[in-house]
Amino acid sequence: MREIIEEFSSGKGIKAVLEYDREQDIYIMTVFKGSEKIVFSGNLDEIQKQAEKFFVRSLKSLKNKIEIALLEDLYNR
Repeated sequence: MREIIEEFSSGKGIKAVLEYDREQDIYIMTVFKGSEKIVFSGNLDEIQKQAEKFFVRSLKSLKNKIEIALLEDLYNR
C-alpha cells in the first residue's frame, strides 16, 4: 500500500508526487510534465541522486539544442 507523502505542482506544468510504499519499504517519486512521466524509487538519498542525474542530463540536452539553434541562426545570416 502506498501513502502519499507530498504532492505539488508548478506554474510551468510540472507535477511531482512523493509516495512511500509500505510493502516494499521504499519511496517513489513520480514527476509528470505534459505527457512525460518519470519515476524514481529507493530511499530518499537514492531518489535525490537519480533525480540529479536525470535533470543534469536534461539541462545538458537543452543547452546543446540551444547551441545548435544559435549556430544554425548564425549560419543562415
